[in-house]
Amino acid sequence: MSANLKNNKGDQQSRNERHTFVLVHGGWCGGWLWRYVAPALRERGHVVTTPTLTGLGERRHSENRTATLSTHIEDIVAHIEMEGFQDVTLVSQSYGGMVATGTLARIPDRIRSMIYLDAFVPEDGKSLVDCFSPEDQARFMTFKDEDRSIPPFPLSYLGITDPALVDFMTPKLVNQPWRTLFEPVKVLPCPAHVRMSYVRCTNSVGDHFDRIMERMTRDPNVRTATIDTTHLCMLTVPEATVKTILDLEEIG
Repeated sequence: MSANLKNNKGDQQSRNERHTFVLVHGGWCGGWLWRYVAPALRERGHVVTTPTLTGLGERRHSENRTATLSTHIEDIVAHIEMEGFQDVTLVSQSYGGMVATGTLARIPDRIRSMIYLDAFVPEDGKSLVDCFSPEDQARFMTFKDEDRSIPPFPLSYLGITDPALVDFMTPKLVNQPWRTLFEPVKVLPCPAHVRMSYVRCTNSVGDHFDRIMERMTRDPNVRTATIDTTHLCMLTVPEATVKTILDLEEIG
């Protein structure tokens, strides 16, 4: 009985703990992607930042044609270092998983937890385009060959049909610098102190995310969860997204 009481006390202490979340958006988006999730986490007493990657969002005027994956990794590394953050929970979505993975390789001592939300979890030396079918790779290659940034996927393809969300997102989407999708990422073995979690959005397009989920499920060191929604869970079901993040971290 006393052991159970002790464990319950420890669980409550964990749930009351203040965490630092750095939320990394996906391709074609910006920090605005987290407009519902970030305030909800802050209301629970956590520190939350939503940096925008170079060439995207409100930084669309900066290096949109020339930014690389390394540029975006440096964006997050520099953000964490300049803010003086330690014990960061790095939450990434879609392409942001490439950036988060590269960030962990750079500053593993500052990261306590990685949560991938329907995100790419690359293997060492792989680029994002390596995860796509040959047909999609050929589409991306056209922009590479022409040295042009890549326009966003139609919102309907991503399952976004709510007129309010369409109106909100459409003017904010920015063409993605093509180099960010073609540069391989350096992946190091996950440090023992870092908790790894993967969340699959079950109504999302892309069998590559199914393959990643299968790989993550086979790893006993990775926590997995699902959300019954489309790829952009932070906009379509923000409450469920926040709950899932907090449940994975065992905090409130």
